[in-house]
Amino acid sequence: MVRAFKWLVGFVVVACFAAAGVWGADYLIASEEQAASTQEPSATRVSVASPESRELEDRYSAVGTILPLRSIELRPLAAGRVETAPVTSGARVAEGDLIFELDSRVAQAELADARATYEEARQELQRFLELQDRNVSSEATIETARAAFRRAEAAVRLAQANVEDRRLLAPFDGVLGAFDLDRGEYIEPSTIVSTLEDLSAVEAEFALPERYFARTRTGQTVRLQARPYPGRVFAGEVDFVAPGIDPGTRSFDVRVLVDNEDRALAGGMFVNAELVFDSYEALTVPDDAVISEGSATYVYTVEDGTARRTNIELGASRDGRAEIEDGLGETAQVVVTGWNTLSDGSPVEIAEEQDRAEVLD
Repeated sequence: MVRAFKWLVGFVVVACFAAAGVWGADYLIASEEQAASTQEPSATRVSVASPESRELEDRYSAVGTILPLRSIELRPLAAGRVETAPVTSGARVAEGDLIFELDSRVAQAELADARATYEEARQELQRFLELQDRNVSSEATIETARAAFRRAEAAVRLAQANVEDRRLLAPFDGVLGAFDLDRGEYIEPSTIVSTLEDLSAVEAEFALPERYFARTRTGQTVRLQARPYPGRVFAGEVDFVAPGIDPGTRSFDVRVLVDNEDRALAGGMFVNAELVFDSYEALTVPDDAVISEGSATYVYTVEDGTARRTNIELGASRDGRAEIEDGLGETAQVVVTGWNTLSDGSPVEIAEEQDRAEVLD
C-alpha cells in the first residue's frame, strides 16, 4: 500500500513539471511572436527608372534572298568556230565590250555580195526614174525596179546581221561567270558560254504574311544584314509588291532595291530584312522591370517608400525596352531590379547609383 502511494505521488510530481514545461514553452513562443509583430519589416533595396519616351518602329522581320539586278546566260547567236575570246572568268566588263568573236569569213563574203546586188538595184532604179522624167519608162517598169531595190536593201541588212551575230558584245555593265572558251572551239546557239550579272545594285526578295498586304507599299524603308558582314546594315527600299496572295502559303512576295556599288552582296546570299511600316513616339521601360504572371502583366512602382503593384498594357518590345501603352506616366518610379521579393505594400529603399551594381548582383 505504501509502495503504491509513493508511485502515485511521483507520477503527480512528474506530471506537474511536464505541464509547467509546456506552459513555459508556449509562453516564450507567444512572447517572441508578440515582439516580432511590434517590429517594422525591413525595407528591400531596389533600383528604379522612370519611363522614357523613345522613337519606336512598327516593323516586320523576314529572311530573304539576294538577286542580281540583271542576270543573263550568254549564248552565241550563230554557230561557228571561235576566232577570239579576250575575256576571262570573273572579269568585269562594260556595255559593248567584246566577249568573243566567231569566224565570219563566209558571212563577210555574203555581205559583200549583198552590197554589190544592192548597188546594182539602186543604179537600175535610178536609171528608170530618169527615163520616166523623159516619158520613156513606164510606171510598171519603175515599180519592178523599186521592188528589186528593196529586196537588195533587205538582203544587205540580213547579211550585216549575220556578220554581227558572229560577235557577242556585253549588253550591260556586269561581272562574268565561269568562262572557258578557247580559240578554234566550235560552238552552237545552244551552247551556254558564261553568265553576266549586274551587281551594281541588287534586289532582296522575301515573303510577308497576308495580314501585312494592305500596309506594304513601294518606297518603304528596309534594313538588311548579311552573315558575311556582321554589324553592317544595308539600306534599301521596297520597289515591288506582288499584286496577289499565294493561296498555298497565304503570303506575298516583296522585292527591295539595294545599292551595291562595292559588290559586297552576291546573288543567292541570305539576308535578314526588317521592313519598317511606321515610326512613332512612345513611353518605354526596361524589359527587366516587366513581370508577367499568366494573363497579368504589371510592374512595381515606388510611392512614398512603398512598392505598389501597377498593372500595365504592353506594346512592342525593341532593343531591351518594352512599350507601355497604358498604366504608367512619365513621372513614375518603376522598380527595375529587386522586385522578386516584393509584394504590394512592401517597404522599399531606393539604391543610389553607386549601389545599383550591388543590387544587380
